[in-house]
Amino acid sequence: MSLELKKALYSISSLADLSQEINSEKNFTTKIQSVLYVIMGTFLANKGAIFWHERDKGKLIPVAGKGFNETGSPRLKIAVEHVLPLSKNEPYLLGDGNDTVLSRPLKNSLRKAGAGLFIPIWVRDEFIGVIVLSNKFTSEQYSPEDFELLKAIANQIAITMNNHSLFINLSEQIEKNRELYEEMRLIYHDTIQAFAAAIDAKDVYTKNHSQRVAKYAVAIARELGWNEYDVEGIYIAGFLHDVGKIIISSDVLNKKDSLTEKDLKELRRHPVLSSKILSNIKFPWKDVVKTIKHHHERLDGTGYPSALAGEEISEGAKILTLADSFDAMTTDRPYRGRKDLNEALVELKNCLGTQFDGRIVAAFCKILEKEIKGKLPQPNILPHLDKDFDLSVITGLLEALIQELSR
Repeated sequence: MSLELKKALYSISSLADLSQEINSEKNFTTKIQSVLYVIMGTFLANKGAIFWHERDKGKLIPVAGKGFNETGSPRLKIAVEHVLPLSKNEPYLLGDGNDTVLSRPLKNSLRKAGAGLFIPIWVRDEFIGVIVLSNKFTSEQYSPEDFELLKAIANQIAITMNNHSLFINLSEQIEKNRELYEEMRLIYHDTIQAFAAAIDAKDVYTKNHSQRVAKYAVAIARELGWNEYDVEGIYIAGFLHDVGKIIISSDVLNKKDSLTEKDLKELRRHPVLSSKILSNIKFPWKDVVKTIKHHHERLDGTGYPSALAGEEISEGAKILTLADSFDAMTTDRPYRGRKDLNEALVELKNCLGTQFDGRIVAAFCKILEKEIKGKLPQPNILPHLDKDFDLSVITGLLEALIQELSR
């Protein structure tokens, strides 16, 4: 194999490796500079530069260089309009027959800067940039074989730089879409919170109930290892779980006497009413409506509206059941006063396996234990409760849960 062929193969191999690195987007400028060094070494040029066509500004911007534009040397400037009429990926050598097609300003700029050869680089009909080289420091002329190799290199670099340009444009579009999504998400959340406030306002005894249930549900889901996307879904479900109460009579919701069977039947309509109201909304989170519909189901199958039991109930619905029930226990209602934390925890323990899932209760107790010990930066449950409780009650409950779950 001839020396020239070995050199060509090495150059192509090196550029292919560098191209893969550039496509990884680790450091575009550094990698393009490495590409330029390979080209300069291959063709024995002591000066070189690669310009990138910045389409928005219509300018050629230097992205890599060696020898040009250094202190004391004439600045190399190339105008886009002087390059566009030229052949794509075709080397132009100053002083040979082809340079007659070059504009006078372009030739003057190249000569003053010490350039001897340049190549407009294109991908299909997209102008990408320019490669510029000085003459060889050995005083040899560029050969037809050099030109063929330069064309291959120019094509490779053009593809690489075009990919980078596409990546930048895509990244900018993704960022714009992300900002738009975030803006829409905030509006969405504000609307849901306003809706939840309207729900709570109808029942004078449950002010901020939906907000608290949403917070409790989020805390439990995170403790169970849910990803943030699904956590956001349970947050939305917590806010909207009682939306059906808008249709329930205020007389029933705010009744101070014990509820009759007729009242209970009316009140128990709200999960189904909630699901009907929300069923026409295309939520981006899975199972929001289903979770809301079944947040009053029980593990023993005696809940409503579908009398689901055990594993028929989704984890999201089980979380919402606990969050909703705990807040109901620890807030005043028209027909009874609230329970303190110790009483509420005993109630959770007594309803293990019948109303509440042991794994969900265990996660909830761990959250409470962390909040009491100050291990959470932003407590979500304790601020709504009295502080006169005994940590040993939670510890005892956790121990009881462990025994219960190990059976």
